[in-house]
Amino acid sequence: MKNFLLLIGILLAGTSVEAQLNFSDRAGQCGINHRYLSSLLGGGVSFYDFNQDGLDDLSLANAQGDPVQFYQNMGGHFMLLSPLVDNEDEVKQLLWVDFDNDGDQDLFLATYYGLNRLYENTGDLQMTDITLAAGLPTFNTQTFGACFGDYDRDGWVDLYFSVRNNGADDEHLFFRNNGNQTFTNVTESTQTADTGGRPFCSGFLDYNQDGWPDIYTAHDRMGNKNTLLENQGDGTFLNTGAAAGADIAIDAMSVTIGDYNNDTLIDIYVTNIVNGNNLLHNNGPNEDGQYTFSEVAAASGVGFYQDSWGAVFLDADNDCDLDLYVSGSVAGSDATSAAFYQNENDGTFSQPDLGFIGDTTQSYNNAIGDYNQDGYPDIMVINLYPFYAQLWSSPPLEHHWIKTSLQGVVSNRNGIGTRLECYANDRYQQLYTQCGNGFLGQNSGTNIFGLGDAQAVDSLIVTWPSGHTDRYYNLPADEQFHLQEGGSTGGDILPDPDTGLDAVLVSTSTPTESPLLKIYPNPAQEELFIIQELASPTQFRIINSAGQLVYRGKTSPGSSSPIDIHQLPAGIYYLLLGSGKQATQVVAWYKG
Repeated sequence: MKNFLLLIGILLAGTSVEAQLNFSDRAGQCGINHRYLSSLLGGGVSFYDFNQDGLDDLSLANAQGDPVQFYQNMGGHFMLLSPLVDNEDEVKQLLWVDFDNDGDQDLFLATYYGLNRLYENTGDLQMTDITLAAGLPTFNTQTFGACFGDYDRDGWVDLYFSVRNNGADDEHLFFRNNGNQTFTNVTESTQTADTGGRPFCSGFLDYNQDGWPDIYTAHDRMGNKNTLLENQGDGTFLNTGAAAGADIAIDAMSVTIGDYNNDTLIDIYVTNIVNGNNLLHNNGPNEDGQYTFSEVAAASGVGFYQDSWGAVFLDADNDCDLDLYVSGSVAGSDATSAAFYQNENDGTFSQPDLGFIGDTTQSYNNAIGDYNQDGYPDIMVINLYPFYAQLWSSPPLEHHWIKTSLQGVVSNRNGIGTRLECYANDRYQQLYTQCGNGFLGQNSGTNIFGLGDAQAVDSLIVTWPSGHTDRYYNLPADEQFHLQEGGSTGGDILPDPDTGLDAVLVSTSTPTESPLLKIYPNPAQEELFIIQELASPTQFRIINSAGQLVYRGKTSPGSSSPIDIHQLPAGIYYLLLGSGKQATQVVAWYKG
Protein backbone atom coordinates (compact mmCIF):
# COMPACT_ATOMS: atom_id res chain seq x y z
CA MET A 1 0.00 0.00 0.00
CA LYS A 2 1.42 3.38 -1.00
CA ASN A 3 1.68 6.48 1.09
CA PHE A 4 -1.60 8.28 1.59
CA LEU A 5 -0.51 11.85 0.94
CA LEU A 6 -3.45 13.94 2.04
CA LEU A 7 -2.12 16.69 4.28
CA ILE A 8 -4.92 18.46 6.08
CA GLY A 9 -4.96 21.56 8.26
CA ILE A 10 -7.90 22.37 10.46
CA LEU A 11 -9.13 25.91 10.44
CA LEU A 12 -12.03 26.37 12.79
CA ALA A 13 -13.40 29.51 14.37
CA GLY A 14 -16.38 30.17 16.57
CA THR A 15 -19.48 30.98 14.58
CA SER A 16 -22.47 33.11 15.33
CA VAL A 17 -25.87 33.01 13.71
CA GLU A 18 -27.01 36.10 11.85
CA ALA A 19 -30.22 36.68 9.94
CA GLN A 20 -28.41 37.92 6.86
CA LEU A 21 -25.09 39.19 5.64
CA ASN A 22 -24.05 42.59 6.98
CA PHE A 23 -20.77 43.76 5.48
CA SER A 24 -18.79 46.48 7.22
CA ASP A 25 -15.38 47.99 6.59
CA ARG A 26 -12.79 46.51 8.98
CA ALA A 27 -9.66 47.96 7.36
CA GLY A 28 -8.93 50.63 9.97
CA GLN A 29 -9.52 48.49 13.02
CA CYS A 30 -7.40 45.72 11.46
CA GLY A 31 -4.41 48.02 10.96
CA ILE A 32 -4.69 48.68 7.23
CA ASN A 33 -3.85 52.24 6.19
CA HIS A 34 -3.54 52.52 2.43
CA ARG A 35 -4.49 54.89 -0.37
CA TYR A 36 -3.42 54.56 -3.99
CA LEU A 37 -1.91 57.92 -4.91
CA SER A 38 -2.14 57.71 -8.69
CA SER A 39 -5.05 58.41 -10.99
CA LEU A 40 -3.87 55.80 -13.48
CA LEU A 41 -6.62 53.22 -13.00
CA GLY A 42 -5.57 51.74 -9.69
CA GLY A 43 -3.02 49.20 -8.59
CA GLY A 44 -2.89 45.53 -7.77
CA VAL A 45 -4.16 43.84 -4.63
CA SER A 46 -3.19 40.36 -3.47
CA PHE A 47 -5.00 38.55 -0.63
CA TYR A 48 -2.45 35.73 -0.61
CA ASP A 49 -0.64 34.01 2.26
CA PHE A 50 2.89 35.03 1.29
CA ASN A 51 4.66 33.66 4.40
CA GLN A 52 2.74 30.36 4.40
CA ASP A 53 1.62 30.43 8.02
CA GLY A 54 -1.96 29.57 7.10
CA LEU A 55 -3.27 33.16 7.32
CA ASP A 56 -4.22 35.27 4.31
CA ASP A 57 -1.88 38.26 4.06
CA LEU A 58 -2.29 41.45 2.01
CA SER A 59 -0.01 43.00 -0.60
CA LEU A 60 -1.14 46.39 -1.90
CA ALA A 61 0.39 48.22 -4.83
CA ASN A 62 1.41 51.85 -4.66
CA ALA A 63 1.98 54.51 -7.27
CA GLN A 64 5.33 55.54 -8.67
CA GLY A 65 7.78 56.65 -6.00
CA ASP A 66 6.21 54.60 -3.20
CA PRO A 67 6.97 50.98 -2.25
CA VAL A 68 4.49 48.13 -2.31
CA GLN A 69 2.86 47.68 1.10
CA PHE A 70 3.01 44.19 2.60
CA TYR A 71 0.67 43.47 5.51
CA GLN A 72 1.23 40.28 7.48
CA ASN A 73 -1.87 38.74 9.01
CA MET A 74 -1.21 38.34 12.73
CA GLY A 75 -4.45 36.49 13.41
CA GLY A 76 -7.22 38.89 12.41
CA HIS A 77 -5.04 41.99 12.66
CA PHE A 78 -2.45 43.13 10.10
CA MET A 79 1.08 44.37 10.67
CA LEU A 80 2.76 46.51 8.00
CA LEU A 81 6.16 45.03 7.20
CA SER A 82 9.22 46.85 6.01
CA PRO A 83 9.15 46.75 2.20
CA LEU A 84 10.12 43.28 0.99
CA VAL A 85 11.36 44.71 -2.32
CA ASP A 86 12.72 48.15 -3.22
CA ASN A 87 10.58 48.54 -6.34
CA GLU A 88 9.01 52.01 -6.52
CA ASP A 89 7.65 51.84 -10.07
CA GLU A 90 3.94 52.21 -10.83
CA VAL A 91 2.88 48.68 -9.85
CA LYS A 92 -0.23 47.22 -11.44
CA GLN A 93 -0.51 43.42 -11.18
CA LEU A 94 1.05 41.88 -8.08
CA LEU A 95 1.29 38.08 -7.96
CA TRP A 96 2.72 35.66 -5.42
CA VAL A 97 3.65 32.40 -7.16
CA ASP A 98 5.98 29.46 -6.52
CA PHE A 99 7.35 29.58 -10.06
CA ASP A 100 10.34 27.33 -9.23
CA ASN A 101 8.38 24.72 -7.24
CA ASP A 102 10.72 24.98 -4.25
CA GLY A 103 8.02 25.36 -1.61
CA ASP A 104 8.06 29.13 -0.98
CA GLN A 105 6.27 31.98 -2.69
CA ASP A 106 8.09 34.18 -5.17
CA LEU A 107 6.82 37.56 -6.38
CA PHE A 108 6.06 39.03 -9.80
CA LEU A 109 5.33 42.74 -10.21
CA ALA A 110 3.86 44.10 -13.44
CA THR A 111 4.41 47.84 -13.86
CA TYR A 112 3.28 50.68 -16.05
CA TYR A 113 6.21 52.65 -17.55
CA GLY A 114 8.59 50.37 -15.67
CA LEU A 115 10.33 47.01 -15.79
CA ASN A 116 8.21 43.99 -14.97
CA ARG A 117 10.19 42.20 -12.28
CA LEU A 118 10.44 38.69 -10.89
CA TYR A 119 11.74 38.25 -7.34
CA GLU A 120 12.91 34.89 -6.04
CA ASN A 121 12.15 34.09 -2.42
CA THR A 122 15.43 32.65 -1.17
CA GLY A 123 13.92 31.85 2.23
CA ASP A 124 12.17 33.75 5.02
CA LEU A 125 10.86 36.34 2.53
CA GLN A 126 14.35 37.39 1.43
CA MET A 127 13.53 38.55 -2.08
CA THR A 128 16.14 38.67 -4.84
CA ASP A 129 15.51 40.35 -8.20
CA ILE A 130 16.22 37.68 -10.85
CA THR A 131 14.40 39.34 -13.75
CA LEU A 132 17.39 39.51 -16.06
CA ALA A 133 18.86 36.15 -15.08
CA ALA A 134 15.45 34.53 -15.68
CA GLY A 135 15.36 35.76 -19.28
CA LEU A 136 12.43 38.11 -18.87
CA PRO A 137 12.31 41.44 -20.78
CA THR A 138 14.96 44.02 -19.98
CA PHE A 139 12.93 46.90 -21.37
CA ASN A 140 10.19 48.97 -19.76
CA THR A 141 6.61 48.08 -20.63
CA GLN A 142 3.20 49.55 -20.09
CA THR A 143 1.62 46.53 -18.47
CA PHE A 144 -1.66 46.31 -16.62
CA GLY A 145 -2.55 42.63 -16.36
CA ALA A 146 -0.44 39.52 -15.90
CA CYS A 147 -1.24 35.92 -15.04
CA PHE A 148 0.47 32.58 -14.54
CA GLY A 149 -0.78 29.25 -15.87
CA ASP A 150 0.74 25.97 -17.02
CA TYR A 151 -0.21 26.07 -20.69
CA ASP A 152 1.83 22.98 -21.67
CA ARG A 153 1.02 21.09 -18.44
CA ASP A 154 4.64 20.20 -17.75
CA GLY A 155 4.44 21.06 -14.05
CA TRP A 156 5.93 24.57 -14.32
CA VAL A 157 3.81 27.72 -14.45
CA ASP A 158 4.25 30.04 -17.43
CA LEU A 159 3.83 33.82 -17.59
CA TYR A 160 1.51 35.85 -19.83
CA PHE A 161 1.24 39.64 -19.68
CA SER A 162 0.03 42.59 -21.73
CA VAL A 163 2.05 45.37 -23.32
CA ARG A 164 -0.25 48.34 -23.83
CA ASN A 165 1.32 51.10 -25.89
CA ASN A 166 -2.04 52.60 -26.97
CA GLY A 167 -1.24 52.01 -30.59
CA ALA A 168 -0.79 49.43 -33.30
CA ASP A 169 2.05 47.73 -31.42
CA ASP A 170 -0.12 46.67 -28.46
CA GLU A 171 0.48 43.00 -27.80
CA HIS A 172 1.02 40.25 -25.25
CA LEU A 173 4.19 38.45 -24.32
CA PHE A 174 4.23 34.78 -23.34
CA PHE A 175 7.12 33.17 -21.48
CA ARG A 176 7.50 29.43 -21.00
CA ASN A 177 8.97 28.28 -17.69
CA ASN A 178 11.98 26.08 -18.43
CA GLY A 179 12.03 24.55 -14.96
CA ASN A 180 15.50 25.90 -14.14
CA GLN A 181 14.58 29.42 -13.00
CA THR A 182 14.65 30.71 -16.58
CA PHE A 183 11.95 31.51 -19.13
CA THR A 184 11.83 31.40 -22.92
CA ASN A 185 9.78 33.80 -25.03
CA VAL A 186 7.26 31.59 -26.87
CA THR A 187 4.89 34.34 -28.00
CA GLU A 188 5.45 33.69 -31.68
CA SER A 189 5.51 29.90 -31.57
CA THR A 190 2.35 29.73 -29.45
CA GLN A 191 0.55 32.35 -31.60
CA THR A 192 -0.49 34.34 -28.54
CA ALA A 193 0.69 37.89 -29.34
CA ASP A 194 -2.97 38.92 -29.68
CA THR A 195 -2.12 42.17 -31.46
CA GLY A 196 -4.52 44.84 -32.67
CA GLY A 197 -6.41 45.46 -29.45
CA ARG A 198 -6.00 47.50 -26.26
CA PRO A 199 -5.35 44.84 -23.63
CA PHE A 200 -6.11 45.35 -19.97
CA CYS A 201 -5.94 41.89 -18.45
CA SER A 202 -6.20 38.20 -19.24
CA GLY A 203 -7.11 35.06 -17.37
CA PHE A 204 -6.38 31.37 -17.78
CA LEU A 205 -9.44 29.11 -17.82
CA ASP A 206 -10.51 25.77 -19.29
CA TYR A 207 -13.66 26.88 -21.03
CA ASN A 208 -14.16 23.69 -23.08
CA GLN A 209 -13.24 21.16 -20.38
CA ASP A 210 -10.48 19.46 -22.34
CA GLY A 211 -7.86 19.85 -19.60
CA TRP A 212 -5.78 22.41 -21.50
CA PRO A 213 -5.83 25.98 -20.11
CA ASP A 214 -7.15 28.60 -22.52
CA ILE A 215 -6.67 32.40 -22.32
CA TYR A 216 -9.39 35.05 -22.35
CA THR A 217 -8.41 38.73 -22.70
CA ALA A 218 -10.36 41.92 -22.02
CA HIS A 219 -9.62 44.61 -24.63
CA ASP A 220 -10.39 48.26 -24.00
CA ARG A 221 -12.14 50.65 -26.41
CA MET A 222 -15.17 49.91 -28.57
CA GLY A 223 -14.21 48.09 -31.73
CA ASN A 224 -11.42 46.10 -30.10
CA LYS A 225 -12.90 42.66 -29.62
CA ASN A 226 -12.10 40.48 -26.66
CA THR A 227 -10.14 37.38 -27.58
CA LEU A 228 -10.49 33.74 -26.57
CA LEU A 229 -7.30 31.84 -27.31
CA GLU A 230 -8.07 28.14 -27.25
CA ASN A 231 -5.22 25.85 -26.26
CA GLN A 232 -4.73 23.27 -29.00
CA GLY A 233 -2.74 20.94 -26.78
CA ASP A 234 0.23 21.02 -29.15
CA GLY A 235 1.96 24.16 -27.92
CA THR A 236 -0.18 26.54 -29.98
CA PHE A 237 -3.36 28.55 -29.46
CA LEU A 238 -6.20 29.42 -31.84
CA ASN A 239 -8.46 32.45 -31.51
CA THR A 240 -11.94 30.95 -31.24
CA GLY A 241 -13.61 34.07 -29.87
CA ALA A 242 -15.90 34.50 -32.88
CA ALA A 243 -16.85 30.84 -33.08
CA ALA A 244 -17.57 30.77 -29.34
CA GLY A 245 -19.51 34.05 -29.32
CA ALA A 246 -17.03 35.48 -26.81
CA ASP A 247 -15.53 38.21 -29.05
CA ILE A 248 -17.55 41.02 -27.50
CA ALA A 249 -16.58 44.59 -28.41
CA ILE A 250 -16.99 46.78 -25.34
CA ASP A 251 -14.75 48.90 -23.13
CA ALA A 252 -13.69 45.72 -21.39
CA MET A 253 -11.67 45.85 -18.19
CA SER A 254 -11.80 42.60 -16.20
CA VAL A 255 -11.83 38.86 -16.76
CA THR A 256 -13.71 37.17 -13.93
CA ILE A 257 -14.51 33.47 -14.19
CA GLY A 258 -16.81 31.17 -12.24
CA ASP A 259 -19.63 28.66 -12.62
CA TYR A 260 -22.36 30.99 -11.38
CA ASN A 261 -25.24 28.60 -12.16
CA ASN A 262 -23.52 25.34 -11.11
CA ASP A 263 -23.99 23.61 -14.47
CA THR A 264 -20.37 22.31 -14.61
CA LEU A 265 -19.35 24.97 -17.17
CA ILE A 266 -17.09 27.99 -16.56
CA ASP A 267 -18.75 31.36 -17.27
CA ILE A 268 -17.04 34.74 -17.79
CA TYR A 269 -17.96 38.14 -16.36
CA VAL A 270 -16.49 41.23 -18.07
CA THR A 271 -16.81 44.77 -16.74
CA ASN A 272 -17.54 47.80 -18.94
CA ILE A 273 -18.60 51.47 -18.91
CA VAL A 274 -22.17 52.76 -18.61
CA ASN A 275 -23.33 50.63 -21.53
CA GLY A 276 -23.38 47.68 -19.16
CA ASN A 277 -21.22 44.77 -18.10
CA ASN A 278 -21.35 41.40 -19.84
CA LEU A 279 -22.00 37.97 -18.33
CA LEU A 280 -21.02 35.31 -20.82
CA HIS A 281 -23.02 32.20 -20.02
CA ASN A 282 -21.27 29.02 -21.17
CA ASN A 283 -23.74 26.97 -23.21
CA GLY A 284 -21.50 23.95 -23.60
CA PRO A 285 -20.79 22.32 -26.97
CA ASN A 286 -22.99 22.84 -30.02
CA GLU A 287 -23.64 20.19 -32.67
CA ASP A 288 -20.13 20.76 -34.02
CA GLY A 289 -18.51 20.34 -30.64
CA GLN A 290 -17.70 24.04 -30.32
CA TYR A 291 -18.38 25.47 -26.87
CA THR A 292 -20.33 28.73 -27.12
CA PHE A 293 -21.37 31.63 -24.90
CA SER A 294 -24.50 33.77 -24.63
CA GLU A 295 -24.51 37.29 -23.15
CA VAL A 296 -27.02 37.36 -20.25
CA ALA A 297 -25.94 40.23 -17.97
CA ALA A 298 -29.14 42.24 -18.32
CA ALA A 299 -31.40 39.21 -17.95
CA SER A 300 -29.41 38.06 -14.92
CA GLY A 301 -29.48 41.50 -13.25
CA VAL A 302 -25.71 42.18 -13.16
CA GLY A 303 -25.36 44.92 -15.80
CA PHE A 304 -24.05 47.52 -13.30
CA TYR A 305 -24.33 50.37 -15.91
CA GLN A 306 -21.53 52.56 -14.62
CA ASP A 307 -17.75 52.66 -15.11
CA SER A 308 -16.69 49.39 -13.50
CA TRP A 309 -13.39 47.58 -13.15
CA GLY A 310 -12.50 44.77 -10.76
CA ALA A 311 -15.05 42.04 -10.17
CA VAL A 312 -14.94 38.81 -8.20
CA PHE A 313 -17.19 35.78 -7.77
CA LEU A 314 -17.56 34.55 -4.17
CA ASP A 315 -20.09 32.57 -2.18
CA ALA A 316 -20.52 35.32 0.39
CA ASP A 317 -23.28 33.57 2.35
CA ASN A 318 -21.99 30.00 1.86
CA ASP A 319 -25.32 28.89 0.42
CA CYS A 320 -23.75 26.83 -2.41
CA ASP A 321 -23.81 29.39 -5.23
CA LEU A 322 -21.51 32.20 -6.36
CA ASP A 323 -22.41 35.81 -5.65
CA LEU A 324 -20.68 38.74 -7.36
CA TYR A 325 -18.97 41.92 -6.17
CA VAL A 326 -18.05 44.74 -8.60
CA SER A 327 -15.89 47.82 -8.01
CA GLY A 328 -16.61 51.09 -9.82
CA SER A 329 -14.61 54.25 -10.41
CA VAL A 330 -17.37 56.85 -10.06
CA ALA A 331 -17.47 58.00 -6.45
CA GLY A 332 -20.47 59.35 -4.58
CA SER A 333 -23.60 58.13 -2.86
CA ASP A 334 -25.73 59.16 -5.83
CA ALA A 335 -23.70 57.01 -8.25
CA THR A 336 -23.19 53.30 -8.69
CA SER A 337 -19.77 53.15 -7.07
CA ALA A 338 -19.84 49.42 -6.28
CA ALA A 339 -22.38 46.63 -6.22
CA PHE A 340 -22.94 43.34 -4.45
CA TYR A 341 -25.12 40.89 -6.37
CA GLN A 342 -26.63 37.97 -4.47
CA ASN A 343 -27.18 34.78 -6.45
CA GLU A 344 -30.82 33.66 -6.38
CA ASN A 345 -29.98 30.15 -7.65
CA ASP A 346 -32.25 30.54 -10.66
CA GLY A 347 -29.91 32.26 -13.11
CA THR A 348 -30.58 35.71 -11.69
CA PHE A 349 -29.06 37.98 -9.05
CA SER A 350 -30.62 40.46 -6.63
CA GLN A 351 -29.18 43.51 -4.83
CA PRO A 352 -30.27 43.28 -1.17
CA ASP A 353 -29.20 45.80 1.43
CA LEU A 354 -26.31 43.98 3.10
CA GLY A 355 -24.44 46.85 4.72
CA PHE A 356 -21.47 48.17 2.71
CA ILE A 357 -21.94 51.59 4.33
CA GLY A 358 -19.32 53.91 2.83
CA ASP A 359 -18.82 51.81 -0.30
CA THR A 360 -19.12 54.94 -2.42
CA THR A 361 -15.44 55.44 -3.21
CA GLN A 362 -13.35 55.49 -6.39
CA SER A 363 -12.24 51.88 -6.74
CA TYR A 364 -10.61 49.84 -9.44
CA ASN A 365 -9.86 46.39 -8.10
CA ASN A 366 -10.46 43.87 -5.37
CA ALA A 367 -9.59 40.38 -4.17
CA ILE A 368 -11.04 37.87 -1.74
CA GLY A 369 -9.59 35.98 1.23
CA ASP A 370 -10.61 34.91 4.73
CA TYR A 371 -8.59 37.16 7.03
CA ASN A 372 -10.38 36.16 10.26
CA GLN A 373 -10.64 32.44 9.53
CA ASP A 374 -14.38 32.19 10.00
CA GLY A 375 -14.93 30.24 6.78
CA TYR A 376 -16.66 33.16 5.05
CA PRO A 377 -14.90 35.18 2.32
CA ASP A 378 -13.88 38.79 2.90
CA ILE A 379 -13.32 41.42 0.18
CA MET A 380 -10.27 43.69 0.03
CA VAL A 381 -10.67 46.81 -2.11
CA ILE A 382 -7.99 49.31 -3.13
CA ASN A 383 -9.27 52.89 -3.45
CA LEU A 384 -7.76 55.97 -5.04
CA TYR A 385 -6.73 58.98 -2.99
CA PRO A 386 -8.34 60.54 -0.98
CA PHE A 387 -10.26 57.34 -0.19
CA TYR A 388 -8.72 54.69 2.05
CA ALA A 389 -8.65 51.00 1.20
CA GLN A 390 -11.56 48.98 2.55
CA LEU A 391 -11.80 45.45 3.95
CA TRP A 392 -15.39 44.28 3.70
CA SER A 393 -16.32 41.55 6.17
CA SER A 394 -19.56 40.16 7.54
CA PRO A 395 -20.31 38.14 10.67
CA PRO A 396 -20.80 34.48 9.70
CA LEU A 397 -24.19 32.94 9.14
CA GLU A 398 -25.30 29.48 10.21
CA HIS A 399 -24.20 27.92 6.92
CA HIS A 400 -21.41 25.36 6.80
CA TRP A 401 -18.33 25.34 4.58
CA ILE A 402 -15.07 23.60 3.75
CA LYS A 403 -11.79 25.18 2.73
CA THR A 404 -9.10 23.62 0.57
CA SER A 405 -5.51 24.48 -0.22
CA LEU A 406 -3.45 22.63 -2.81
CA GLN A 407 0.03 21.21 -3.24
CA GLY A 408 1.01 19.80 -6.59
CA VAL A 409 3.61 17.06 -6.94
CA VAL A 410 3.75 16.36 -10.68
CA SER A 411 1.62 19.44 -11.29
CA ASN A 412 2.93 22.89 -10.37
CA ARG A 413 3.44 23.30 -6.63
CA ASN A 414 0.57 25.81 -6.14
CA GLY A 415 -1.89 23.69 -8.11
CA ILE A 416 -2.70 26.59 -10.45
CA GLY A 417 -5.18 25.38 -13.05
CA THR A 418 -6.80 22.76 -10.79
CA ARG A 419 -10.51 22.05 -11.08
CA LEU A 420 -12.31 21.28 -7.81
CA GLU A 421 -15.82 19.80 -7.89
CA CYS A 422 -17.87 19.55 -4.72
CA TYR A 423 -21.03 17.51 -4.14
CA ALA A 424 -23.04 18.09 -0.96
CA ASN A 425 -26.77 17.67 -0.27
CA ASP A 426 -27.42 16.93 -3.95
CA ARG A 427 -25.81 20.26 -4.91
CA TYR A 428 -22.90 20.58 -7.35
CA GLN A 429 -20.26 23.32 -7.31
CA GLN A 430 -16.92 23.84 -8.97
CA LEU A 431 -13.93 26.17 -8.66
CA TYR A 432 -11.01 26.65 -11.07
CA THR A 433 -7.81 27.96 -9.52
CA GLN A 434 -5.96 30.91 -11.05
CA CYS A 435 -2.96 33.14 -10.40
CA GLY A 436 -4.19 36.56 -11.50
CA ASN A 437 -7.91 37.29 -11.65
CA GLY A 438 -10.44 40.03 -12.29
CA PHE A 439 -8.74 43.37 -12.88
CA LEU A 440 -5.28 43.41 -11.19
CA GLY A 441 -6.31 41.04 -8.41
CA GLN A 442 -5.04 37.88 -6.75
CA ASN A 443 -7.39 35.89 -4.56
CA SER A 444 -6.38 33.72 -1.65
CA GLY A 445 -4.70 30.41 -2.45
CA THR A 446 -7.31 28.78 -0.21
CA ASN A 447 -10.65 27.93 -1.81
CA ILE A 448 -13.97 28.04 0.04
CA PHE A 449 -17.02 25.94 -0.81
CA GLY A 450 -20.23 26.99 0.91
CA LEU A 451 -22.29 23.98 2.01
CA GLY A 452 -25.53 25.53 3.22
CA ASP A 453 -26.96 23.25 5.91
CA ALA A 454 -24.90 20.22 4.85
CA GLN A 455 -22.62 18.99 7.63
CA ALA A 456 -20.37 17.01 5.33
CA VAL A 457 -19.20 16.90 1.73
CA ASP A 458 -20.43 13.78 -0.05
CA SER A 459 -17.50 13.89 -2.46
CA LEU A 460 -14.77 16.26 -3.56
CA ILE A 461 -13.15 15.63 -6.95
CA VAL A 462 -9.81 17.31 -7.61
CA THR A 463 -8.55 17.28 -11.20
CA TRP A 464 -4.97 18.50 -11.25
CA PRO A 465 -3.26 20.21 -14.20
CA SER A 466 -1.39 16.94 -14.82
CA GLY A 467 -4.73 15.25 -15.42
CA HIS A 468 -4.47 13.14 -12.27
CA THR A 469 -7.72 12.94 -10.31
CA ASP A 470 -8.11 12.63 -6.55
CA ARG A 471 -11.46 11.79 -4.97
CA TYR A 472 -12.36 12.32 -1.31
CA TYR A 473 -15.57 11.24 0.42
CA ASN A 474 -17.48 12.17 3.58
CA LEU A 475 -15.33 15.16 4.45
CA PRO A 476 -16.65 16.92 7.59
CA ALA A 477 -17.81 20.52 7.28
CA ASP A 478 -16.22 23.62 8.82
CA GLU A 479 -12.67 22.38 8.37
CA GLN A 480 -9.75 23.16 6.06
CA PHE A 481 -8.17 20.42 3.98
CA HIS A 482 -4.66 20.73 2.56
CA LEU A 483 -4.77 18.45 -0.48
CA GLN A 484 -1.62 17.01 -1.98
CA GLU A 485 -1.64 15.55 -5.48
CA GLY A 486 -1.94 11.77 -5.15
CA GLY A 487 -3.47 12.12 -1.70
CA SER A 488 -6.43 9.83 -2.37
CA THR A 489 -4.51 7.29 -4.43
CA GLY A 490 -1.88 6.21 -1.95
CA GLY A 491 0.72 8.43 -3.56
CA ASP A 492 0.25 7.10 -7.08
CA ILE A 493 -0.05 9.94 -9.59
CA LEU A 494 -1.36 9.02 -13.02
CA PRO A 495 -1.14 11.98 -15.44
CA ASP A 496 -3.11 12.43 -18.62
CA PRO A 497 -1.09 10.57 -21.30
CA ASP A 498 -1.40 13.61 -23.59
CA THR A 499 0.83 15.62 -21.24
CA GLY A 500 3.79 13.30 -21.76
CA LEU A 501 4.36 13.25 -17.99
CA ASP A 502 5.47 10.04 -16.34
CA ALA A 503 3.37 8.31 -13.72
CA VAL A 504 4.78 8.64 -10.20
CA LEU A 505 4.79 6.19 -7.30
CA VAL A 506 5.64 7.96 -4.05
CA SER A 507 7.94 6.09 -1.62
CA THR A 508 6.29 4.74 1.53
CA SER A 509 9.42 5.22 3.63
CA THR A 510 9.06 8.98 4.04
CA PRO A 511 6.82 10.21 6.89
CA THR A 512 3.69 12.07 5.87
CA GLU A 513 4.29 15.73 6.70
CA SER A 514 2.39 18.85 7.66
CA PRO A 515 3.93 22.18 8.75
CA LEU A 516 3.77 21.25 12.46
CA LEU A 517 3.13 17.52 12.38
CA LYS A 518 4.68 14.30 11.07
CA ILE A 519 3.60 10.69 11.49
CA TYR A 520 5.24 7.41 10.62
CA PRO A 521 5.11 4.78 9.33
CA ASN A 522 2.47 5.30 6.68
CA PRO A 523 0.87 2.90 5.93
CA ALA A 524 0.93 1.65 9.53
CA GLN A 525 0.16 -1.83 10.81
CA GLU A 526 0.61 -2.18 14.58
CA GLU A 527 1.99 1.14 15.88
CA LEU A 528 1.90 4.80 14.90
CA PHE A 529 4.43 7.48 15.97
CA ILE A 530 3.78 11.26 16.09
CA ILE A 531 6.32 14.08 15.83
CA GLN A 532 4.89 17.52 16.58
CA GLU A 533 6.77 20.80 16.62
CA LEU A 534 4.62 23.00 18.84
CA ALA A 535 6.11 24.51 21.98
CA SER A 536 4.02 22.57 24.47
CA PRO A 537 2.16 19.26 24.92
CA THR A 538 -0.89 19.12 22.68
CA GLN A 539 -3.99 16.98 22.53
CA PHE A 540 -4.75 14.96 19.44
CA ARG A 541 -7.61 12.89 18.04
CA ILE A 542 -7.82 10.14 15.45
CA ILE A 543 -11.01 9.93 13.41
CA ASN A 544 -11.98 7.50 10.67
CA SER A 545 -13.18 8.43 7.19
CA ALA A 546 -16.76 8.71 8.52
CA GLY A 547 -15.66 11.37 11.03
CA GLN A 548 -16.02 9.04 14.04
CA LEU A 549 -13.57 9.40 16.94
CA VAL A 550 -11.48 6.24 17.41
CA TYR A 551 -8.62 7.47 19.62
CA ARG A 552 -7.75 10.44 21.82
CA GLY A 553 -4.46 11.29 23.53
CA LYS A 554 -1.73 13.86 24.22
CA THR A 555 1.64 14.29 22.56
CA SER A 556 4.70 16.35 23.57
CA PRO A 557 7.18 18.13 21.29
CA GLY A 558 9.47 15.65 19.60
CA SER A 559 8.85 11.96 19.01
CA SER A 560 5.96 10.38 20.89
CA SER A 561 5.53 6.96 22.39
CA PRO A 562 3.98 4.50 19.96
CA ILE A 563 0.20 4.41 19.62
CA ASP A 564 -1.27 0.91 19.49
CA ILE A 565 -3.49 0.73 16.41
CA HIS A 566 -3.53 -3.02 15.74
CA GLN A 567 -7.24 -3.30 16.53
CA LEU A 568 -8.31 -0.60 14.07
CA PRO A 569 -9.85 -1.87 10.82
CA ALA A 570 -7.89 -1.24 7.64
CA GLY A 571 -8.70 2.07 5.96
CA ILE A 572 -8.09 5.79 5.90
CA TYR A 573 -7.75 7.77 9.14
CA TYR A 574 -7.08 11.39 10.08
CA LEU A 575 -4.89 12.48 12.99
CA LEU A 576 -5.98 15.91 14.26
CA LEU A 577 -3.47 17.90 16.31
CA GLY A 578 -5.20 20.15 18.86
CA SER A 579 -8.53 19.89 20.61
CA GLY A 580 -12.05 20.79 19.58
CA LYS A 581 -12.38 24.05 17.68
CA GLN A 582 -8.69 24.79 18.28
CA ALA A 583 -7.43 21.94 16.07
CA THR A 584 -4.51 23.25 14.01
CA GLN A 585 -3.12 20.47 11.82
CA VAL A 586 -4.31 17.18 10.40
CA VAL A 587 -2.45 14.39 8.64
CA ALA A 588 -4.16 11.55 6.82
CA TRP A 589 -2.71 8.03 7.08
CA TYR A 590 -3.59 4.52 6.06
CA LYS A 591 -4.04 1.49 8.30
CA GLY A 592 -2.99 -1.60 6.31
